[in-house]
Amino acid sequence: MSPSPPHSDFAEDPSPEDRELESSVRNNLQLTGYHQLRRIDVVVEGGRVRLSGRLPKFYLLQLAQQAAMNTEGVVNLDNNIEVVRG
Repeated sequence: MSPSPPHSDFAEDPSPEDRELESSVRNNLQLTGYHQLRRIDVVVEGGRVRLSGRLPKFYLLQLAQQAAMNTEGVVNLDNNIEVVRG
């Protein structure tokens, strides 16, 4: 028996407001000037933002988190970014 996929509280079809907030978060990540942050996955639902992906340094994880939290409209942040050295 194969394991079931993890349950997500985030909707599969985001609202126009959530799409706009996602775009704003992605823009703020890009404005940091660190190209690694452009590869971060961003999912938004009702002002809740989930970041996920892999970064080579803890500093970049912190920068991504700060950029997302400084985005107008973000009410909660779930940071699932992993730091992977290599």
